Amino acid sequence: MSLLDLEVIDLDVEIRKGKVVRARSSGNRVRDFDKVFLGKRADKLYQLLPRILATCGQSHILAYTQVGKSSVEITQALVILEIIESHIKHPYAYWFPYTVKDPAYSFPNGDKFKKIIKISQGIKSLMERIGGKWPHTDYLESKKKVTVKEEWIRDVKTIIEKEVIGMDLQQFMDLSSIDELKGDVKLLVESGQEFDTPSGLDKHLVIGFPFNYSGDIKKIEDKGLEVFYEGEKVEVGPLAQALTFDNFTRRYYYRRGPSPLLRELSRLRVMGKLLLMLSDIDIESKGFEIEEGNYVSHLESIRGSLIHTFEINKGIVSSYRILQPTTFIAQPGGALEKSLEGITVDDPKNPIGILLTVASLDTCFVTRINVYSEGKLVTQRRVGGFC
Repeated sequence: MSLLDLEVIDLDVEIRKGKVVRARSSGNRVRDFDKVFLGKRADKLYQLLPRILATCGQSHILAYTQVGKSSVEITQALVILEIIESHIKHPYAYWFPYTVKDPAYSFPNGDKFKKIIKISQGIKSLMERIGGKWPHTDYLESKKKVTVKEEWIRDVKTIIEKEVIGMDLQQFMDLSSIDELKGDVKLLVESGQEFDTPSGLDKHLVIGFPFNYSGDIKKIEDKGLEVFYEGEKVEVGPLAQALTFDNFTRRYYYRRGPSPLLRELSRLRVMGKLLLMLSDIDIESKGFEIEEGNYVSHLESIRGSLIHTFEINKGIVSSYRILQPTTFIAQPGGALEKSLEGITVDDPKNPIGILLTVASLDTCFVTRINVYSEGKLVTQRRVGGFC
């Protein structure tokens, strides 16, 4: 089996009489890649992290540098922008192409999608203004004057208000009812009612910035392919994150339970909160230093809870272990499997409900789905790899 095969989540889904009766995930089989960091200079490891871990690269940089001496508020701003940039694209890449017939919402050539890509490019440009060209680490190399102007942030907010949420950002975050939604968020809900069936785990975990904590990392038991919190499998990601701060999401969740639609809606609620958290910056960075010792560092990333555990000895990385959101989500018996079990599938050869459910629990890797109906393989699909 090649490394490319290992970097794919294999998911077998069995349908009988129009319902998913069984889902089996391979889990995250890439758990030893972090050995590549061993023997590297500790003061320069932040340069390597995003090159090995391009997905959520800023989150991995923060996980490493926040325990050292650095201008952490700069890295936090980059993490916030990284999450916003991913979440703004997600419904247009994985949801609307299946639920909306308007060709403007087709992926990747629809006019609406092209507008969203321009928003994405604007966010990336702002990240370059802060940290230089990708991987945006200039401010960690040496002292650097970093400025983020209020009008730059306002420009991002304004275009999202116009193209996505259809209203003022604060008004969007203050909503109390789905009936009050406007813009493409309203379209998301109206076009997705068929995929609002509750299914999945009822335990969630959030462990750090930029959200309120809901868990204690000391209660996490990492067994490699499986990971437990207080002895149970948990869901991590946008829904878990939104439940820590958003009454709108809580109200929907307590009435309906978890669903693919609520997870997708949660991404936009998270995006809204993070946009409001952004503020102007005018500081001189400190560069980066880290002392030898043992460290456990944790935060929330695009897809959920992220933990780095590592040791530095005489300026060299001597051990490193990363627990990614994918390990929580795609583990055997985890959120990915449980969210599929019991859902209705009208056409096994075109299993839109399966695809949207998998996308709603977006892993760090591509998910390769094998769909079986009455014991026979009827279609194979791939989900992920874009946002």
